[in-house]
Amino acid sequence: MPDFEYLDLYAKFAGFRILALANRLSCDDEFSRRAHDKLVVELDELIRVTRRILAAEHTLASDPDANREDLGETIWCAEQELTCYQEACDGIDLIDNHIFIDWETKEWHDLRTGHWYSLHDFDPPRIKIGDDRLNGLCKIIADIAAETGIRFNAYANESSFPHEEEDVDPECYEDLQGHD
Repeated sequence: MPDFEYLDLYAKFAGFRILALANRLSCDDEFSRRAHDKLVVELDELIRVTRRILAAEHTLASDPDANREDLGETIWCAEQELTCYQEACDGIDLIDNHIFIDWETKEWHDLRTGHWYSLHDFDPPRIKIGDDRLNGLCKIIADIAAETGIRFNAYANESSFPHEEEDVDPECYEDLQGHD
């Protein structure tokens, strides 16, 4: 990839980071704020990778005495990181759902139990979370995928949501109205 494409990627990642931070201000619950925070963390990492490539290419272009082999290796390693991001089949998880799908073997792994299941036998217990629950984050991740080729997902499962425990013993409370 020529360096102007890396500069373009850097600008896009930085712009989407600002958009995610601004959109986070409209979040009205901790669940959607955590998803926004995870996107910002991942975009920070992508920004770091593109900056590493740009710095190495700048050094190669401006310093004739630079160690070309080391800088070439730096660029190659960073490009491989970007490729891994782009090749994530389901995209990068923004919500911790404890499910890993191996599309090559057609199996999914439940990280909580350690068990593997065939996709032919059981569907993974995932719920796709929409914009109504994530305050517009799905639109942002769709735009990121369209403009950069890097996908994120908003899959969750029942363990992704905080549960309030029901009171199993209502008699333990004092009756303040004097009723029996």
